[in-house]
Amino acid sequence: MQFEDSLDFSSCQVLDVLEMTDCNIYAPIICQSLRHLNMKGGCFDNEVRYHISAPNLVSLKLAPESGLTPLLDSMPSLVTASVESSEEEFHHCFALLSCDDGCTREETFSVVLEGLSAATNLELTSDDLLSVFRMDLKWSPVFSKVKMLLLNNWCVAGDFTGLVYFLQHSPILETLTLQLNIPTPKKQRVNGTDERYAPKKQSLPSKHLKIVKIICGLMKDDARVYRALKMLCAHGVPFEKIDIQ
Repeated sequence: MQFEDSLDFSSCQVLDVLEMTDCNIYAPIICQSLRHLNMKGGCFDNEVRYHISAPNLVSLKLAPESGLTPLLDSMPSLVTASVESSEEEFHHCFALLSCDDGCTREETFSVVLEGLSAATNLELTSDDLLSVFRMDLKWSPVFSKVKMLLLNNWCVAGDFTGLVYFLQHSPILETLTLQLNIPTPKKQRVNGTDERYAPKKQSLPSKHLKIVKIICGLMKDDARVYRALKMLCAHGVPFEKIDIQ
């Protein structure tokens, strides 16, 4: 199913749950009453970054197959959020309006992370090492409520830029899961420190941190696993709190 007109449910005061499967979204989604939004499969527009405005969301799951990750407005009531970003072909274009192939413009505002910063249980996954999540770090969002966090390959790019950032900006984090069980495509490997966000100092992890799970499956000999261990220990995570699976 394809939606090209605005999905504006402002006049619907009782819509509580919206589930969309294999839908192609080429329009903003607006709903004040919505509390649960689940989008699986399908795609978002490849040229225009539309926004989702649902300030009363409690749970959010976005798992598109392709397209620009939508701009997420503030969601202060958010508890659980899972966002998969599939922007491998479009990471050069971070503008709300369409742009020509090869442009170097970036967003002048946070796209995803600010909107998700109130979540308690958060999953951010992308196979694109130059993901929108990394782009958003420069806006310095703080995840003051997150207790359970899952990240995957994108967070280990640029000297573990994403991982270090979350260790520094998640003060009550209890459980951290790193999914490193998928090989990194050579063409996407990123070396050196990320230019958009460069951590200036090491910091102690959350005092509430109970466990760090590194899920690597058959990739236990991957250099990323060793580097992750070294980096975590360097930032004050006790080795006995790290579980390699």
